Amino acid sequence: MAAEPQPPGVAVSAAAYPESPAEYPARLQAGAMRRRFWGVFNCLCAGAFGALAAAFAKLAFGSEVNIGLCILGIIAMASTNSLMWTFFSRGLSFSMSSAIASVTVTFSNILSSAFLGYVLYGECQEVLWWGGVFLILCGLTLIHRKFPPTWKETLQKQQ
Repeated sequence: MAAEPQPPGVAVSAAAYPESPAEYPARLQAGAMRRRFWGVFNCLCAGAFGALAAAFAKLAFGSEVNIGLCILGIIAMASTNSLMWTFFSRGLSFSMSSAIASVTVTFSNILSSAFLGYVLYGECQEVLWWGGVFLILCGLTLIHRKFPPTWKETLQKQQ
C-alpha cells in the first residue's frame, strides 16, 4: 500500500517508508570524515607553525645576533605567525567544534615546540615537563567537555 503524501512541514517517521534507507547521522554522512580530516590536519599545521614562529623569535632576539639575522628572524616569525593564524582559522571552519580545534592546536604546538627545541637547540625535556603537558591537555579536554545535564537542570526544564 502506498502512503498518502503529507503536507509540507509535517514530520514523517522512517517506518512509513520501509523501502527507503534510513538517513545517516551528520557525522557519518559522505564528506564528514573528509572534513574532519582536513580540520585536524589544518590544526596540526597551525600548531607546528606556531612553534616555528617561537623558534624564529628566539633566533631573532638572541643575545649574540647581528642585525641582518635579527631582521630575517623577525620576517620569518611574522610569516610563520600569519600562517599559523591562517591554518587555525581554516581548521576552525572544518572542525565540528571550536573545542576540538583549540585542543588539537595546543597539542600540536606543545609537541612541535619540544621537537624543535631538541633539533635546533639541543634541549631535552624532563619527565616533569611531559607530566605538565599531560595535565594541561587533560585540563583542556575537561574544560571543553560537554557534561550531561544534572537532575536539577532537568527538573527546571520540565517546570
